[in-house]
Amino acid sequence: MMGAFHCPHCGTANACNCKSCAPHIKEGEYVNTWTEDGEFHICGNCSKIYSPDQSLDEEMKQFKNKKDKLSYVLGAINAKTIVNSGTEAFNKLDKGLVAKGFNQNLNGTPAQECLNTLQLLFGPTYQDFNPKYVKEGSLCMGRMSGYAFFYDIRKLGAIDKINFAMVKKGFEDGLYKRDTAFLKENTMRFMMTDFMTGLNVSNGKKMMDKAKKIPGIALLEGGIYMETIKAGTGANPSSSDDVKVHYILTSALGDTIQSSYKGDGKGNVEPIPLALNGGVIPGWTIAIPKMKVGGKYRIYIPWNLAYGEQQGKESLCFLVELLAAGKEGSFTANLKNPQAQ
Repeated sequence: MMGAFHCPHCGTANACNCKSCAPHIKEGEYVNTWTEDGEFHICGNCSKIYSPDQSLDEEMKQFKNKKDKLSYVLGAINAKTIVNSGTEAFNKLDKGLVAKGFNQNLNGTPAQECLNTLQLLFGPTYQDFNPKYVKEGSLCMGRMSGYAFFYDIRKLGAIDKINFAMVKKGFEDGLYKRDTAFLKENTMRFMMTDFMTGLNVSNGKKMMDKAKKIPGIALLEGGIYMETIKAGTGANPSSSDDVKVHYILTSALGDTIQSSYKGDGKGNVEPIPLALNGGVIPGWTIAIPKMKVGGKYRIYIPWNLAYGEQQGKESLCFLVELLAAGKEGSFTANLKNPQAQ
């Protein structure tokens, strides 16, 4: 459970005495115990028995809304990245200073100077541990984590969706591995997925709204927008043709996800062969036939015509250079999986 809660019978503050929680029992708090069968709690003051569900009810009172629950879970997930980074090294850190550092830089203050301190603590390859720098290193570990959290949330455009006080509580409970309902893996995974899906839909809508204001942009079937960067002079492929393209895929926030121009990493930059008939996302099947060979186009695709729910309802933007088109199978017949998009 998260910190102390009040016994439903006598009203006194009870706290958990497990290894993670015991160091944080405050003066005046009673320590509860479990019944022999491990099914119920025994109040440390009145010795009355009550169920874990009643403890959970008490735990839930601190969450006023979904925003609080989400913020708490995000803080706990952030702590788990530190906890799981290496058991032996983590156990040597000063967790109180890690939490202090996290709170200190959760306002977005950069912490670049901490890189040097962490190298002193863990060595240049992060395989060692120098106890001389444990205090400064622990504080810096928290500071960098706090700044990284704020940076990521700001980049996602989600500052207004976060209660930073609950992020701090979640981070501390995750750091001390406290047993709370919202630190269960399935719960965290579900809430994180729900959060990211909501952000994807919101950011996708903003991208599509911005796209439709671009001068000369064309509205295609299904709400796709297509901007002509360079008009092609060749033929339009049919929806069943094969094509060869170069492309750059970006997120709704403008981050590059993939680029065929980078090649295979060995200096080879070849066009990508694709089958429009079943080898691409629906948005491509609609948009590519509207292009002419030799042209370059930017297409904005809503999530339902991209990868759908399996990709968290993420709307996408592609810069496409259409290099060639041919009959079905002309470029992809010998490929095992002619699907890149």
